[in-house]
Amino acid sequence: MQFTREINRILFGILIAFAVVTISAAYWAIIGPDTLLNRNDNPRLVDANAALLRGAIYDRATRPLVETIPQGGAPIIRRYLEPSMYSALGHFSHRYGVSGVEAAFDAVLRGADLTPDFLTTLTASLLHQPQRGSDLRVTFDLTVQETIADALNDHSGAVIVMSVPSGQILALVSAPAYDPNRLDADWDTFTKAPDDPLFIRALQGQYQHGGALQTALLAAALLVDESIETPYPNATAPIALENGVTLNCAVPLPAMPLNLRDAYAFACPAPFAALVDTLGVATVQAVFDTFLIDPPPLLPDPTLDETPIPESITLTPTPLVNSANLRDNALGQGQFTTTPLGMAMMAAAIVNDGNAPHPYVLHATRAPGISAWTTTTNTRTSFPVMTITTARRLQDIMRNAVVNGAAQNAARPGIDIGGHAALAYSGEETLAWFVGFATSGADESVAIAVVLEDTADLGLAADIGGRALDAAKAVIRAEAAVSALTRPATAAPAAPAF
Repeated sequence: MQFTREINRILFGILIAFAVVTISAAYWAIIGPDTLLNRNDNPRLVDANAALLRGAIYDRATRPLVETIPQGGAPIIRRYLEPSMYSALGHFSHRYGVSGVEAAFDAVLRGADLTPDFLTTLTASLLHQPQRGSDLRVTFDLTVQETIADALNDHSGAVIVMSVPSGQILALVSAPAYDPNRLDADWDTFTKAPDDPLFIRALQGQYQHGGALQTALLAAALLVDESIETPYPNATAPIALENGVTLNCAVPLPAMPLNLRDAYAFACPAPFAALVDTLGVATVQAVFDTFLIDPPPLLPDPTLDETPIPESITLTPTPLVNSANLRDNALGQGQFTTTPLGMAMMAAAIVNDGNAPHPYVLHATRAPGISAWTTTTNTRTSFPVMTITTARRLQDIMRNAVVNGAAQNAARPGIDIGGHAALAYSGEETLAWFVGFATSGADESVAIAVVLEDTADLGLAADIGGRALDAAKAVIRAEAAVSALTRPATAAPAAPAF
């Protein structure tokens, strides 16, 4: 009996061991291979990724910006061709990963979004062909980027240019930039640089509004039927805020009265401080809730469906305004900040008759071995920010600021430009803002935001804005002309029979 019990125990142990072996074998046959293959330290995966032929990147006119150079089994080289595009495109590195456009569209550039047929997969496996990714065409225009990079002339800051109402980003410039071709060699230099070239200011920078917030206050005055023509006494006097910041007109002016229209043109704070006191806490809070746009993520792009992105633009969650911080917040020197993209979208809403378009940067994709591009479209609707009446009155006021005010350097012959130049203060730094637009005879207009971190020269900020708007309008005009030539002719109506 004792012998039988021992035999049963041994048999039970063997059965358990057999079950463990069976489960383990099933795991490694079904699930385990993917676990091993996808380990970061898998040599085969490392070799495959190193040899993977990432897709090229082109600008909107199909000019090459980034290319992949095979190395015959060695890790591929990613070459960035246009210095003015460095800050817009980000980088790809076997050692330091991806950023910017390279990161946002990594799945497309790697070919991870493609489903090759059986024959293609078999051929690639038998011939040890590396995986190929799709090419991208972005909405950026090389000429506009070069114009802005040249105009910045070593100043630190950011510029965003948007086509309206399409929402296509024509230019995205951050300065200083870094050379992604030198990333592996100069990584320590880039990361330790005091001006932080790896920081994408156009998208990640958070800046004080300063006088740039006067546009929203002016919109509030229009909405509540506050007169913008009534002169304010002592309009050019400085305004001392509770936080210790003293605000002055953007342009030195003698003591004189100014109405809101002219005070806006010269970014004088005193009339707007008086306006804020008249509007009160509740109205100013409503201004923030209505006009301060929190833009959706520009990268990654919603067309890839990799990151959930809301179908509508949301508004910036703003701090509660109270009597103690009313002036500080309302005059743009309080506790909340903005991004260049958010300011460009405010300008876009104004020139688009009150509706802010959704920004995007992916123009088209092209799968490996295919010559035709597949164009992407922005299917999301614009977001209402203000009434058409308010928007058009703001357009005229901003045109006046370019003709007669601190933004005069933005003016260009034969181009309808409106804008606003204003200063903001952040710690020891003075920021120079230019936010504006240019209308076009075509269906598209252009909106822009410029912020300079290292100068109070509003003339320079406005000039950069004017040069960028001029270049962008030329691009839109040329594309409209090409579109008109390639558009199928409409048949003339038949002559009536008598």
